[in-house]
Amino acid sequence: MSLAGYLQGLRARFDLLALRPPAGRVSAAGDTLARQQPAWAGLQAWCRQGAGPGHSAWSQPGAQPQVAQRLAVAALRGPDETTTQVWAEAVARQLDGSVALAALPGGATGTTALVLRLCTKGQDAMWWRRRQPDDTWDAGWAIDTPLARAHWPSGFLPRRATLVLADRRQAESLHRHLAALAARSGDFRHPVRWLWVGGDDDIAAVHGLTVARFMLAPR
Repeated sequence: MSLAGYLQGLRARFDLLALRPPAGRVSAAGDTLARQQPAWAGLQAWCRQGAGPGHSAWSQPGAQPQVAQRLAVAALRGPDETTTQVWAEAVARQLDGSVALAALPGGATGTTALVLRLCTKGQDAMWWRRRQPDDTWDAGWAIDTPLARAHWPSGFLPRRATLVLADRRQAESLHRHLAALAARSGDFRHPVRWLWVGGDDDIAAVHGLTVARFMLAPR
């Protein structure tokens, strides 16, 4: 790692070539969300497991941060595709700060929200700071367009800890993106968590990575 790589990460924006931000469809899941606290806690814990300590020495701003596990894979199944996707998006919006921003006076576009975003960027800049459980992540759906296929193999680099939601219905094409991440994950400055969402069958371990499994309760 180099100081140039660290500075490039600070300038980076949310990678819209690789990821689509999660939609705000939490209300559509209604009571299902309220009944899934064990799965919610388990998935949050899985995201954070091995994500730290996430810092480098004070004297080495360009050094690769210490991360115990840079890439992990899990699969989430539920009673139906819509409920499962909405639930996964709710987890993602909690991690990426969207829920917190929406709850602020003025919502996500108010002055307080701007201050919160600046604070997040300030934390990103503190290479000596250990990752905290409530730190903001990036999160979004893996995109599989011609531009994305050219971008994933070498262009995607996590600017901060990142949760990738992957639609199981696109598994055949998205597997290549996961393979690209597995090949390059040793160079990532930040952890990436890849979550297969939906599907009615189990998924085997891929690219030498054990797959953690989460199941939503029936309706």
